Amino acid sequence: METKKVIKKMILITIFSLIIIFLLQFIYLVPENHYSILDQTGEVRLEDYPELKEVSFMYSTDLLIEFYSKRDNLELERINFLFNNDVIGTVEINKNINDLEDFGENYIAENGEKVSIRKIYPLQKEFLRILGRNAEVYDSLEDGRFYIDIYIKDLKINKTFVINRNNIFLEFESGGPKIFIPNI
Repeated sequence: METKKVIKKMILITIFSLIIIFLLQFIYLVPENHYSILDQTGEVRLEDYPELKEVSFMYSTDLLIEFYSKRDNLELERINFLFNNDVIGTVEINKNINDLEDFGENYIAENGEKVSIRKIYPLQKEFLRILGRNAEVYDSLEDGRFYIDIYIKDLKINKTFVINRNNIFLEFESGGPKIFIPNI
């Protein structure tokens, strides 16, 4: 009689354990609140600076600057966050582009020239500061247009030029446990 009870308990524990293991396949943890960005502005060509290959945002909100050749005279001055053409926040940087963090390996570009510099500037903390740690500001962005202006200064001629990124889509994900529900 008691062995039947023990067997039933073991079967119940096994079934319960299998259900928990199955459910854990669909639960994941997001370590902290963060923004993701999709920059679909397209290629930006600057006539005065043909060595600039790309100035855009990575999905993680890092700013990516890519060069065909080294330039000691360019400084990443600041970045403005705009909503419906009104500045909602500014990031003051004032760093020589060569002093930014290296990103990836060098490679041969489409035009056959070797890309010698690929730099990133992390902006996740600034997105959280300007747009809100809990998407307070982001929620209000749904009815308008979000833009980012990047100011780069040529130190030789003391001229600042602006790169407009104006086809930007943002997504906010809060930290904590999440449930993945697959589409069937």
